[in-house]
Amino acid sequence: MEKTKKIAVSSLSKTIKNETLAYINKMNGQGVSNLHSLFITEVEKSLISAVLSHLGGNVTKTAAYLGINRGTLIKRIKDYGISI
Repeated sequence: MEKTKKIAVSSLSKTIKNETLAYINKMNGQGVSNLHSLFITEVEKSLISAVLSHLGGNVTKTAAYLGINRGTLIKRIKDYGISI
């Protein structure tokens, strides 16, 4: 199981790196002053949305799956305007 996890994390890291470079190239050096904040927000929003969908909208299971407090998850769902 540990080997599978390492492969998945490596694949995820490569995907994030490739998407980051693609975004920077598309922006052609313009408008990248808040790149960290932009990516953290977009990754978190996408992650929450994907896990919620995978778990059929179950907020309690999603919070446990993500390793965050249920109240925090509910706040982020509202902040990001994610539909359940």
